[in-house]
Amino acid sequence: MSFRLQGDGVRLDFDGRRWLVFSWSRRDGVAGGVGGRLYVEPACCLSVAGRLSDHDGSLRLTFRFRPSGVSVGDVAAEIVVGADQAQPAWQFAQWFAHTYRVEDVSASWWDDDAEPSAGERERSRDWLGAPVSPATRELFRSVMARLTVADA
Repeated sequence: MSFRLQGDGVRLDFDGRRWLVFSWSRRDGVAGGVGGRLYVEPACCLSVAGRLSDHDGSLRLTFRFRPSGVSVGDVAAEIVVGADQAQPAWQFAQWFAHTYRVEDVSASWWDDDAEPSAGERERSRDWLGAPVSPATRELFRSVMARLTVADA
């Protein structure tokens, strides 16, 4: 299966055989960086996380890789796609994770009923934006509703 996603300033290509290729460009269309490309073997992928924006429905996909033969020093690459590409992008991420046995796949950003993965909780340094369980979301909504009523 070959696949292509066009995001804001980045394109993700999968040739269906050997490489995931992230290509970055500036808004004027000229490639940024040295060559503006990152080639990664799919087997090096450690995690895939997707975060759906409440604001505009865009999806941020973040891939984390560890190059072969390296014990430390992960590489992360992300792509943000518009709402019109969010569903096929997430379907690709799920297919990719299943096919290449990526164990840490964050569905909590996509599915409101899913629990955040352990890796997702550990990596989240921004505690305000950290993933939470459905029970925590419900508690927050309840508290906010009470505060709103008490404030009126």
